[in-house]
Amino acid sequence: MGIKELMLNDKGSASSRHLDPINRTTVVDEIVERLIGLIIDEGLKPGDQLIPERELMARLEVGRSSLREAIKTLCALGILEIKRGTGTFVGYGDTSILTKPLSWGIFLNQSSIQQVIEARSVIEVALAGWAALRATEEEIATIGRLLERLEASQHEMSRYIESDLAFHLGIARAAHNDMLANVLTMFQHALRVWMETTYKEAKGTTDSMVLHREIYAAIQARDEAAARAAMTDHTSGGPLLAAAARSFANGLPPLDLYSSDKYSQGK
Repeated sequence: MGIKELMLNDKGSASSRHLDPINRTTVVDEIVERLIGLIIDEGLKPGDQLIPERELMARLEVGRSSLREAIKTLCALGILEIKRGTGTFVGYGDTSILTKPLSWGIFLNQSSIQQVIEARSVIEVALAGWAALRATEEEIATIGRLLERLEASQHEMSRYIESDLAFHLGIARAAHNDMLANVLTMFQHALRVWMETTYKEAKGTTDSMVLHREIYAAIQARDEAAARAAMTDHTSGGPLLAAAARSFANGLPPLDLYSSDKYSQGK
């Protein structure tokens, strides 16, 4: 049976239970879970095409905006890919980490976002140091281009956040530790929520750009210690973390928000 027939079979089938009408209030989260379940249960491979948007909307009984937001989330993770004029396809991201025990709903509550920030302050510091040591010249050039894209998108917040995420994933890939790169990929939805909040609270991206330039400069210079220090400033100290502390009512994890003297004015 072909993929198209498999995905369009009767409602009693394994595939169609992922496309039953949605009644939960967290519609976007549920759509994300359904689409991930569909990909995993049906063994869909990178390059396989999903059924058309109109049919997904009808089968799930959801609106276009909710469906597109869920698809956008999965595209950011590399799980889906949109080809304009053609449709939505399974992407080349690593779906092995998206197993059923992992509930995507946990990424949307405040406590879990704080835990992601704490984990990020450990994982990304290590990845930055390894990138300085292990990155190829081509990978360093790629990180530089991602930094330029970040610079160019400062006045459009949605583009800036996408570029910010891409910059960090570029560093993760250059560190040549697939396990930690996959973990960072798993965090992307929660990081997006955090970035949207903190950049709004910080009233701009100036501080962020300073830190990103320092991270790139250290990696380009192949200075492991400096790369780790710059990423530490970015993930566990400075004005952006001060903004996060003001934004989240229950506070942040037990991090030293002002560990860097350079950014002590953020207190």
